[in-house]
Amino acid sequence: MEPRAAAEPRRLRADAARNRQRLIDAAEEVFAARGLDATLDDIARHAGVNVATAYRHFANKHELARAYLQETLDRAVAMAEEAARVDDPMAGLAQFLEQALELMAANRGLFDMLINGYDAEWFKDQMQGLITGPIRHLVVRGQQAGVIRPDVDGTDFAVLLPMLSSVSDRGVVACVPEPTRRYLALVLAGLRPDGTPLPGRPPTDAELRTAVTHKARGQHRDPPPEQC
Repeated sequence: MEPRAAAEPRRLRADAARNRQRLIDAAEEVFAARGLDATLDDIARHAGVNVATAYRHFANKHELARAYLQETLDRAVAMAEEAARVDDPMAGLAQFLEQALELMAANRGLFDMLINGYDAEWFKDQMQGLITGPIRHLVVRGQQAGVIRPDVDGTDFAVLLPMLSSVSDRGVVACVPEPTRRYLALVLAGLRPDGTPLPGRPPTDAELRTAVTHKARGQHRDPPPEQC
C-alpha cells in the first residue's frame, strides 16, 4: 500500500501539468476565433477541462494569455539557442530566421493581438534580449569566420525580423510564390561581406529599447532626438 500512496502525488502533478497545457493550447484557438472577448470559462470548455480546475491554474483569462505568450517566447529562445550551437554561423542564422518566421506567421493576427493587449513592453523587451543574445553570438562568430559582414550587429535582426514577417502576408506579394523564402535568401545574401560598407549604423541596445517602448505605448511617432 505504501508505494501506491507515494506514487499518487506524482500522478496528480502530471495531471495538473497536462490540464495546464491543455488550457494554454485551447487559449490559442479560442482567442484566434473570438478575440479578447473570450472568457476563461470559454477556454476551459474548449479544452475539456473543468472550470474550477481552470481557475486553480489561472486567476483569469489575462493570466492565461500571458502564459501563452511566455510559452511562445520560450519556444523562440530554444530556437535561438539551438541555432547558436550550429557549427556554421551563417547556417545557424538561416535556421533561426526560418523557424522564427514560421512561428510568427503561424497565427500572426493572434500573436499581434495578444502582444498589444498584454504587457507588450515586457514581451518585446524579452524578444530584444533573445535577439541580441544568442543571435549576436552567431553574428560575432560569423564575422570572425569572415562569412558575415563586419558592420552588422545583433540589433539589426530586431528590425529584419518584422520586415521579413510582413512578407509572409500573401496579400503583400500575392503573385510571388514562396515570398518569405525569396526575401530571406536575399537578406542572407546581403549579410555576406562584399567590401562595400553599409550606410548608417545598427541601433544600440538602448535605442532599440526606446523604440520598443514607444511602440508598445502606442506612440507611433519617432522618439525625440535626445532619446536616439
